[in-house]
Amino acid sequence: MTTSFAPSFSRTTTAVSSVSVVSPTPSPLTVLVRPNFDGTSDFFPFHDLAKVGGYTKDDLTFRDLIQDGIDGGPQVDLYLSGCRIGRGRGAPLDCPTACNDTALYFGSFETFYNCAALASIAYWTREVGTYYVDAEAERNASALMGNGSLASFQGRPVVESFAACAVESCIEDQLSEPCDASITSLSRNSSTDDIFAAMDIFCPELRAEINPDIFGPGVLISYVLQVVFAGSLYIFLRIFTFWVSYSQKPAKRPASERIVRRLTRIESMLWKDSSALSRTSIAIATTLVEFQEAQCWFIFAVQIASILAIVVNSQEGSFWGEIVVNGAVAFHVSQNGILPMFLIQVCLHNEGIRNWHTFLGFCTEYLLAVVATTQSISFAGALDLFRGQRAVAACGGNPSPRTYCASSAGVDGLTLTFFPHPLVYKLVFLVLDTVAIVALGVDQLAWTLRTHRRTRHWSIGAHGLGRWPDGPLKRHWLRWSAWFWHGLESAYLVINVLYLISLSKVISDDSFRANRWSYGQIIAMTVWGPVIVKLFSLILSGPPKNGEGLNSGPPRLRIDNVLNHRQDNAGDDAMSTCSSARWQPTPATPRKLAVPQSPATDGGLTEQVIVEAPRPRPAKLTIRHE
Repeated sequence: MTTSFAPSFSRTTTAVSSVSVVSPTPSPLTVLVRPNFDGTSDFFPFHDLAKVGGYTKDDLTFRDLIQDGIDGGPQVDLYLSGCRIGRGRGAPLDCPTACNDTALYFGSFETFYNCAALASIAYWTREVGTYYVDAEAERNASALMGNGSLASFQGRPVVESFAACAVESCIEDQLSEPCDASITSLSRNSSTDDIFAAMDIFCPELRAEINPDIFGPGVLISYVLQVVFAGSLYIFLRIFTFWVSYSQKPAKRPASERIVRRLTRIESMLWKDSSALSRTSIAIATTLVEFQEAQCWFIFAVQIASILAIVVNSQEGSFWGEIVVNGAVAFHVSQNGILPMFLIQVCLHNEGIRNWHTFLGFCTEYLLAVVATTQSISFAGALDLFRGQRAVAACGGNPSPRTYCASSAGVDGLTLTFFPHPLVYKLVFLVLDTVAIVALGVDQLAWTLRTHRRTRHWSIGAHGLGRWPDGPLKRHWLRWSAWFWHGLESAYLVINVLYLISLSKVISDDSFRANRWSYGQIIAMTVWGPVIVKLFSLILSGPPKNGEGLNSGPPRLRIDNVLNHRQDNAGDDAMSTCSSARWQPTPATPRKLAVPQSPATDGGLTEQVIVEAPRPRPAKLTIRHE
């Protein structure tokens, strides 16, 4: 896998150290001048992600480029983005001056390469005599030569400066791979042939280390659990609704209970609270909402961390290739971490479970994903970072050239891939996510207009706002909308499965070594535990009943009972100090039940007031303190 790229160039296989026979008749040297080297441009993850995953076949790394420039081939490429005397695109180009000033020589990769290539031209044309500089080569290179000429360029001071810089860089840069002995043994007195042979292997191939906060073992498990639980919850939901539609057929249920099957809490109350269908319905509906809320906070943290890793810090790496890999992985999980959220949000709307706080949280994560797609990693910013961390005096106060010319040879502990292809996820984000967010937004707004107390009576002519077509088009609209929502669910299920395969493919034998685990990794792995445990608790035990006892109902409902005086505070205080207290019955109040109505209404339900008879008064309520 490579992390630095450029268009493919013709290459030769002649090595510096392997040349032992000089052609009796020198041949003309071809010099081509190109605008810039693509590898030094900013890394834009949304467009360049395929390059990191090895999906392109003709990429050229910094290491390859340097080897091409000095290997004695018949063609040498030079770049107009190098040899600038000063900052900015308008700065004059003068390679003879830049190559004799170490601050400029090693201040950018293009200048470093141009100087090495020009020194190589001087070596192969004047010292070895394999080539000669003709008028065309001189004319092509004139844009970079200032007041000098290609034929008169002095290459020996350039290679001597490189030898001094290389030796000190190997001591100071502290990269994971030490320099070869042929590099550390260099001096200014070394032969030009030995210096070029050392330059040929100077740029190493290093394994990139992923920031554990982005893709550590615990975080990776959390990503996998998120996708697995979202997909499993959707499949469980579809199986349950199919079973309900089969088991509750009109022939098997009284006519008064024939309603449109919706997974809403009010409908489940039509069944007995102790029934398995009621417990499962409430469990799935509650888990869908709570899981979506948990995803909102989890993905919010992922999105913010990814944006910081990509654009604000760009500090997660000891060399340019490692920074690119970290940014690519951060963007991948940022862009695709919202896929399970889309699946669950579509399920919620399709089942008629809507609320604004979950929807707004979902929209916030989508907007953050859009922001992440606009970010890029600056190559110049990375050089400034390296310069501030470890400046090398022999390199003119610049960072070690190895920090920006090293190529990435894979990822430590992981097998980096973006299965099936980054283009698939790009199309999903641009097309499928856009269609889904528009449909969800329209559906949420329509639901608000037809249910809010201030807007439910609004209408345009005879048509109520937020209500779908009536008359002969209604049947076709209901059928089309059902297919549309089920199609969205199926599409997101498929893309979530592909994303899960992508996550599983990065796991290698070293992904879960003991030294990779930390306090934060263990915490990240348990983020979905409460939601999963509560799902099984609700299925097995059912929801807590809201009775008159102090311990009945969920905690928020108990607090609400006290605040709204549905429980007597004085009685509560007395019960907390006495071993027993007499219970006073509450007066009978009207109770609202859902009864079946036309399917055109939400869930096919409306409310009807039914007054229940007073309950028999128990003799005494005894509370024991244990």
